[in-house]
Amino acid sequence: MATQSEHFNTCFYCGCIATEYDLVPPLKLAEFYLTTGEEADFYEVPSCKECFDFLKVDKSALLGQRVDVAKAKLKKKYAKAIRVFQLWDPDELNDFDYNLKTSLSAGIQLGEESYARVKNKNFIFEVDGQKRHANYVKADKLSVFGEEFEFFPEALAYASKAYRVPKAKLSDLFAEHGNDFDNAIKAFHDEVEEKAFEKQCREFSKQHKLNLGFIIRIAKLYMKQDDELTLEAALVKLYETHIKKS
Repeated sequence: MATQSEHFNTCFYCGCIATEYDLVPPLKLAEFYLTTGEEADFYEVPSCKECFDFLKVDKSALLGQRVDVAKAKLKKKYAKAIRVFQLWDPDELNDFDYNLKTSLSAGIQLGEESYARVKNKNFIFEVDGQKRHANYVKADKLSVFGEEFEFFPEALAYASKAYRVPKAKLSDLFAEHGNDFDNAIKAFHDEVEEKAFEKQCREFSKQHKLNLGFIIRIAKLYMKQDDELTLEAALVKLYETHIKKS
């Protein structure tokens, strides 16, 4: 039972209205845990219909494990809507036509609701008169070069604006680099620098009718030998050494 009235009839897993009771462990496995003495909670947990259905086939005997399962399935089912919520700001929709604006607005709303369910922190409850402080959702904060955020959309919006990385690109890089904003931002700017480097080398190679791969290798070699050497200076050195004489 929830200890605070605001949580009465609330799904422990996602915070929606509870209409069912999830049994931890499932009833068909109760005898096994009673006989073997394996760790199990033996809780009757208020649950919404959707989370209840998610957990029907799950065999976990601990509440924390079932929380993880329910959260994972919610996140997977509503992944597209959550992504729309994370990447779009309602104020950005004003210039769109009615149909597109309506569609995106609905997606943002569904994504916001789904994200809140995934991040729901459960509530304090009592079992046989004993209070349990059960926050089974990790409260790790997201860091962007020292700035901390509790929620991903806030961190994404800040990182995108502060470090000039498109939201969609940054979201993908965040996932690719171990859910780390610092590494994701660095990877983006490294990619931008590499493209600018290659573009400048390509222009130089066309101007002097030389192989692009040769230009890139020599320029990088010079810059590796001298950390303070810029690309422009490296190309000047390459010209003086390999082109001017010939």
